[in-house]
Amino acid sequence: MVAQEALRIDLALGDNLSMLYPHTALLSNTSTDWGGLYLQYHRQPPPKMVEHSCQQHRIIIHDRTLRSPIIETFEGINQLNPVSRGTVRILPANTRNWAYWDAEHQFMVLAFEPNLLARHIAETNDINCVELLPIINPNDPLIHSIGLTLKTELESGGIGGRLYVDAMTTALMAHLLRHYSVQKYSLPPTASGLPRHTLQQVVDYIHEHLDQDLTLATLAAVAHISPSYFSRLFKQSTGLSPHQYVIQYRINCAKQLLRQGKQSIAEIADHLGFNHQSHFSHHFKRLVGSSPKVFLNSQ
Repeated sequence: MVAQEALRIDLALGDNLSMLYPHTALLSNTSTDWGGLYLQYHRQPPPKMVEHSCQQHRIIIHDRTLRSPIIETFEGINQLNPVSRGTVRILPANTRNWAYWDAEHQFMVLAFEPNLLARHIAETNDINCVELLPIINPNDPLIHSIGLTLKTELESGGIGGRLYVDAMTTALMAHLLRHYSVQKYSLPPTASGLPRHTLQQVVDYIHEHLDQDLTLATLAAVAHISPSYFSRLFKQSTGLSPHQYVIQYRINCAKQLLRQGKQSIAEIADHLGFNHQSHFSHHFKRLVGSSPKVFLNSQ
């Protein structure tokens, strides 16, 4: 008897992991570009799952403790794995997998393109040899926390912005490379931040493109280094992460524009690259201590 070929899933082509489960995902960033990072949040009854593989690396983050262990196959090997909230399962790209649980379960699927992992070590390592280890159910508070943070960001409609997501992605990649790769990787030691002329180039780029949804990869490309290394050097140079710097600069510009009184609050929010006026108001009040409207009326 010929074995049935495993179902192949490619999230980059719009395939949805929900085809594996009885219900669609409660939350998904399918319509939001996170630069090769994909998030789905599920609440699923016992599934009728088929063996499958995914083109992307996947991290299953369990968000509920189950009384009975999960039954699963991993590259054709049967396993019985207990599950508690905060444990994770790392499935490298193209790994064949099948799973079954006997009660309603809540979990996140955090998936990402293999080259996303490699790009974070471009300075000193062979990016073609990055290989994740298949890991079943370690308790990893950092991965769980990053997953919950990204879930909150998605639920908020993207209030933190793309640079915030990129910061979480960078932290995740560094953690995986340090703890869950075949060869352990670390970033080269930093000296005194970015060279002055490079920092000025990056700052000028930010100021000139403030109306755009800036990404960490774009800013790192201006500095000609990898996103992870850029983040560390930028913070050494400025005392702020790229995300914090951009938000603070946008709010400082907003205060000047509000004082001038030539644009509405909505126009200022759009001009400064905020996706929604509510996002602008959130960050303005957080940093200034009052809403844009109250600030405007006080001038």
